[in-house]
Amino acid sequence: MRLIVTDLDGTLIDHHTYSAEAAVPALTAARAAGVPIVPCSSKTLAEMRGLAARLDLSPAPLIVENGGAVWFPAGWDVSGDPAARLSTQAADGSRVVVLGTSADSLRPLLGAVAAATACTLRGFSAMTDAEVAERTGLPLEVARVARARAYSEPFVCDAGTPDLAALDAAARPLGARVTRGGRFFHLTGPTDKGAAVQVVRRMYATGGRFLGLGDAPNDLPLLRACDDRAIIPQPTTGLHPDLVEALPSARHAPAAGPVGWNAVVLAWLADTDRAP
Repeated sequence: MRLIVTDLDGTLIDHHTYSAEAAVPALTAARAAGVPIVPCSSKTLAEMRGLAARLDLSPAPLIVENGGAVWFPAGWDVSGDPAARLSTQAADGSRVVVLGTSADSLRPLLGAVAAATACTLRGFSAMTDAEVAERTGLPLEVARVARARAYSEPFVCDAGTPDLAALDAAARPLGARVTRGGRFFHLTGPTDKGAAVQVVRRMYATGGRFLGLGDAPNDLPLLRACDDRAIIPQPTTGLHPDLVEALPSARHAPAAGPVGWNAVVLAWLADTDRAP
């Protein structure tokens, strides 16, 4: 059993255009080989379900809001996993396994993090749909969906770029964490993408080989939770040095975004096809 776990913005989809067109050959090859693709992103569940439908991904779990929750399609038996005992079931038979903290509980903590670090921080909840659309380049209706957070609070610093480690250190005593993606910092509960990948792994009783792909520091737990890892360069700065240092044996994609994603996935599918 093979499975691909991938970040979205800047990895499977282009950082600026949000297009995955350059990755179509690898998406088609994975589909033909029966290899599920699990998106793992800071995006909301509504965003992820729409994107999975648009890319015609095979029915597979969705890891949302930096590991805040894992959505399982109908037919996946999640009852045996300790993390899934409090999962909720929707009318369509799908289930959501919550690993993080509700956004309503997280939002008040942002002020404490700001005070502890002497930073001026503004979360999505303090922005309008129009501001999020302007900052991300998303259509207004998609920005509205992106703002409807359930397990995280993306935020920016209006006065420069604060130190990620300092922000995270201020959040930890509050039972929260701070990570950083391609555009925003993210305040989350005590979870991450890697914890969510481990939940998915435990659903495969017979094991399996997982390929993880990401481009930013918040992808490090995802990559560590996979057997094979690939670092996608960022459009202007190249391979992120934190990922390169932490994962010396990871594959390096030859280009940013879906172009590099396509090359890595096609090579990995070919390599694992030949493996005994």
